Amino acid sequence: MLDRRQTERLTVAELAGRQDFPLGSAQVSPSTRVVRGPGGVAALEPRTMQVLLALSDADGAVVTRQDIFQRCWGDAVVGDDSLNRAVADIRRVARNVAAESFTIETVPRTGYRLVSSAPQTAAVQGRVAGARSRRLVLGGAGAVLAAGALSWLAIDRRGADAARQDLIARSEEAARMRTPEASARAVQLLEQAVALAPRDATAWGRLALANVTLVDASPPGQAPAALAAVQNAARRALALDPRQIDALSALAIVPPYFGDWLAAEQRMREVLKVAPDHLPTLDELAFLLVAVGRVGESVRMRLAFSPREPLHVGVQYRLIYAYWILGRVEEADRAADRAMQLWPKHPAVWFARLWTLAFTGRPERALAHVRDAAGRPPLPDWMVQTLELATAAIGSGRRAEVDAAVSRLLGEVVRGPSNSINALLLLSGLGAVDRAYDVAQAYLLEEGPLMASVRWRPGQVVVDDQRRRKTHMLFVPVTGVLRSDPRFGDLVLRIGLADYWRAVGKTPDFQRTA
Repeated sequence: MLDRRQTERLTVAELAGRQDFPLGSAQVSPSTRVVRGPGGVAALEPRTMQVLLALSDADGAVVTRQDIFQRCWGDAVVGDDSLNRAVADIRRVARNVAAESFTIETVPRTGYRLVSSAPQTAAVQGRVAGARSRRLVLGGAGAVLAAGALSWLAIDRRGADAARQDLIARSEEAARMRTPEASARAVQLLEQAVALAPRDATAWGRLALANVTLVDASPPGQAPAALAAVQNAARRALALDPRQIDALSALAIVPPYFGDWLAAEQRMREVLKVAPDHLPTLDELAFLLVAVGRVGESVRMRLAFSPREPLHVGVQYRLIYAYWILGRVEEADRAADRAMQLWPKHPAVWFARLWTLAFTGRPERALAHVRDAAGRPPLPDWMVQTLELATAAIGSGRRAEVDAAVSRLLGEVVRGPSNSINALLLLSGLGAVDRAYDVAQAYLLEEGPLMASVRWRPGQVVVDDQRRRKTHMLFVPVTGVLRSDPRFGDLVLRIGLADYWRAVGKTPDFQRTA
């Protein structure tokens, strides 16, 4: 009969309380999610370590797949691939780190069994024989033990360093995807890196920077914990290196910026004084400058640094907007085509492509883009129908179609911040300036007849950079009809942008053009 330890739910938090234990020729550390052995050091993902513990707790008994799912995933609905991947990772560690002194046996149509060999495996015997040979050469047991200890320490350090570097590299790949899921993956990898090397300032700084994206992606109730994670990682990094640039950047760029434009800009520019080419800071500063109407400065910055990160989706989809703002439509098309091929169905890329088609005189192509279900991100049916209705109305210009699109857009601003942002763009494209101002009043000032959602909530549509209140959409080409309206001056005054322009001594681009 299985005891409580073999059946209770395993959580990531429980890993911290588990004691280290030997497994074959390896030592398993659940709290740091690390396996050390004669072949070096390997860091496991939290879920993989949970699976290893579930099998280890069974003391050699067969554990069914259903029991593993229940212990490690709980009530979450996951596919078989998740467990298969965890088992494959454990087998890889057993092979590469532990000299195959333990393995996982598959029991057909049932589950898995963890089998650990005795310490005197063939690999261990080989090392013992080698030690005996060295003893004869060195002429004394004491010298052999000292040499063996130093050798093991060097192997262990080299293995840990290689594992840490691998984790950091993999985290950078994940962070380039600029999605909540990929950001969470980057954080997990960096947490493993700092567990391997708790005095590595760079790993702590990267962890702080990775957590910044989760602050923006977190539901309101989880944002304080995400912010605390940024601050904690940055504090650890700066205690080791007061000039660690990723930690300094993380504290400078943490969102939101709405209403805090001046302080946010000053923080970012202080970081750039230390490291003028720090790309995450440059990227966020360029993003902020669009939000405050300084689009010319933003675009010049982005065109300068974007070639350095051709495989960073966050950098590249914003480049599409930069070309659109400049009126360089062919270059915007090329940037969008490339991004769509590299990151098909990425919501931010897909929407950037939609707007550059819909608002550069090609609404029929925008409509085809919306209707292409195979190339579309997983948007809810109601949103697809709204986008289809609005882009068709932009193309036809028929009053009945325009009125229907306007009515639908106004009715959906309660469904999340992205709907207000989309509505402002599409209503401007439809020429419905009065209704666009109704949305702006609801979304930016929380006034007027409409009710708009200003912060993302669980269950609402997720679009990158559109989870909280923002002003970027006020300064793109299609909303020029809003900027030329007399009401725009009062709007920017009341949301605080006019105060920002006065404080920095800058005239926004649209005023200079006028």
